[in-house]
Amino acid sequence: MAAVEPIRVLLIDVDTGWARSVEPPLQSAGLRTFLAEDLAQLSEARQACLDAVLVASVLREVDQMDLPTIVRMINRAEYLPVFWIAQDPNPTAVTTALELGIDLVLPRDVPLSVLLCYILKAARARRRIDELQSGLKDLRGALAEQARCLDRLRDDNAQLHDLSMRDGLTKLHNNRYMHQWMAHAFAYASRYQKPLSIILIDIDHFKWINDSYGHPAGDQAIGDLARVLRNSVRDSDLVARYAGDEFLIALPETGADGVPVFAQRILDDISSIVIGPARSGRCMSCSMGSATFPTDQPAATYQELILIADQALYAAKRAGRGRLAQWHQLDRPHQEAVSARERAVSAENLSPFTLPADQ
Repeated sequence: MAAVEPIRVLLIDVDTGWARSVEPPLQSAGLRTFLAEDLAQLSEARQACLDAVLVASVLREVDQMDLPTIVRMINRAEYLPVFWIAQDPNPTAVTTALELGIDLVLPRDVPLSVLLCYILKAARARRRIDELQSGLKDLRGALAEQARCLDRLRDDNAQLHDLSMRDGLTKLHNNRYMHQWMAHAFAYASRYQKPLSIILIDIDHFKWINDSYGHPAGDQAIGDLARVLRNSVRDSDLVARYAGDEFLIALPETGADGVPVFAQRILDDISSIVIGPARSGRCMSCSMGSATFPTDQPAATYQELILIADQALYAAKRAGRGRLAQWHQLDRPHQEAVSARERAVSAENLSPFTLPADQ
């Protein structure tokens, strides 16, 4: 068990001699005393960790101006009790002393036992305050560290959430995020009757690429296409990996007449991407199908909008690939066939899109 530190008391007495008379009894009582009879000694004494200060000097008018300076010099702790041992503690002198920063005024003939009680009580209070201040400092440090940990945890959670919404190969948004985004975007477009166009993009002859050059070449093709699509969209647009080698682009505030120019720019950009070995001379080709709300019918939901865009994509492939097909430009028999398919699905109480439970 750690030894208890003795109570340390500073005695300031420039001209009365009281301190020298009371110092031995205080030391006999177990206190450790420091005597300061001039400012030089005061500077030495203030290096100690004091528990109380007893000022016995006479507080003349000229001395009163110096007392606050003296108190500030010794009061390095958060709290340090200062007593004035007054020869004539009249009300005016007591008031002046308290205004100057003195905590307690005692008469010079105060009994030693009473003086010791005041000193012990003040010392315990000062040390208790020190303990509380130390505990508060530790608590602030712990709270600051906890706040830093929470910030790191918040950043980690944000990164994990972002990773859960992105495709590992392309770093584009994944199918899960796409459905969430499309639900909000379609609800906004429906409420305010704003145009919303989507484009489905599929790499032509992707199975042949995998079979001819291997799956690494297929992954490379998907990554190259993703890079082109990422650089082609606005901040307000969505580009996501829909499934396999198929991608989805959503263009808010874009009508059907704005889709062909946008799509052609992508087709031009990907036409310079070489598939497989550089000497193969085979460049990437993609087919696209688009649909636009509210002009294209029967799209009453975002799932139906994706469905008819998918039908337009197949129409582009049947027409020779490497091109865009828009739903409203398909021949009427083809559109009616899709509508009939939707009616059949509705009759069976099935959704044209059956999504996994976690989407």
